[in-house]
Amino acid sequence: MNFKSKGIKNAILLVTYAIILMWLLDNIAGVGSVIRRILAIISPFIIGGALAFIMNSPMMFIEEAFFGRKSLLKNTKDSIKRPISYLITLIIFIATIIIILFIIIPELTRTIQELAVKIPEVWREVQIFVVKNLIDNPQLIEWINSINVDWNSMGQSAVDFLKNSAINWLSSTFTFATSFVGGIVTFVLAFIFSIYLLFQKETLARQLQKLILAFTSEGVAKKIFYIGSLSNKVFANFLSGQLLEAIILGGLFLVAMTIFKFPYALMISLIIAITALVPMVGAFIGLFIGVILILVDSTSMAFWFIIMFLIIQQIEGNLIYPHVVGKAAGLPSIWILVAVTVGGSLMGVLGILLFIPICSILYTLLREEVNERLEEKNIRKV
Repeated sequence: MNFKSKGIKNAILLVTYAIILMWLLDNIAGVGSVIRRILAIISPFIIGGALAFIMNSPMMFIEEAFFGRKSLLKNTKDSIKRPISYLITLIIFIATIIIILFIIIPELTRTIQELAVKIPEVWREVQIFVVKNLIDNPQLIEWINSINVDWNSMGQSAVDFLKNSAINWLSSTFTFATSFVGGIVTFVLAFIFSIYLLFQKETLARQLQKLILAFTSEGVAKKIFYIGSLSNKVFANFLSGQLLEAIILGGLFLVAMTIFKFPYALMISLIIAITALVPMVGAFIGLFIGVILILVDSTSMAFWFIIMFLIIQQIEGNLIYPHVVGKAAGLPSIWILVAVTVGGSLMGVLGILLFIPICSILYTLLREEVNERLEEKNIRKV
């Protein structure tokens, strides 16, 4: 028997895979335990890498804006450019979190409580309106009058939901794997690791390039470098584009709400800008919060706010988002929704901001591989 033949090698390989797969399935509990231990060890590095990825784009933007060739501070020493840029980026991130936790959420909680007090009066006005105008439909009148809602209980439930959701999202964002080793220790290690990555990324890139060239063939090295270049491009374009798009959208709402004298213009615009960082669904979260805030002052203004939101969303969706974010680096909408759902469930906000570029990279690589295989088979691309 010729063990060097291609068929024998493939058969041995297949049998080996089958044995390994059977063993894994037979010891699934033990395998799961090993995976959890590995995640416990590397979780600081995963979180640190995620933080570094997210902070890299705004940090580089600030570094270029303040210390670039065309800036007034271009002669600043190289040794302090990166630390100053990082510090400014960190302050912006911390300020954003503080605004959300200590300004927006308390204000929204107070508004919901006020709304719970005001809604019963509005509901009574609706019932009176129905009785006066639908007198020919006694069954509908009877049904509306029979509705008895505990608005205070609903308001308290909404407040509890808001608080719990904020806590859960914050927890899942920063401590998705920290239950194994302790949240504080993991986050501190992740934070230190992210600083090291951001400050030494050029050196690490050169070292990694040498390592790949030394231990892989030229073809494999080119493929790895291509994937790395694609990943860097997709992440940078998506995160910087998403941030710019959120700022533009918040600015549009601030201008429009100020012109038409909507209440809570600055607060709602800020909320929409922050929630717009979450692709597809984020702005609608801002819409819901904005409607709740405006309802306290005026029901009619809340209605017109919805109309204004839909108009601005059309402008943003058709003119701004495709040019600024580039449709999430070419990822179809259905996969954006999948990435948002899976990423948000696993890692909160970090997961959403990371999984869309990751899915975009995988989608691009798969599309290129499929097209290459079709071309080899002389099949026209569809």
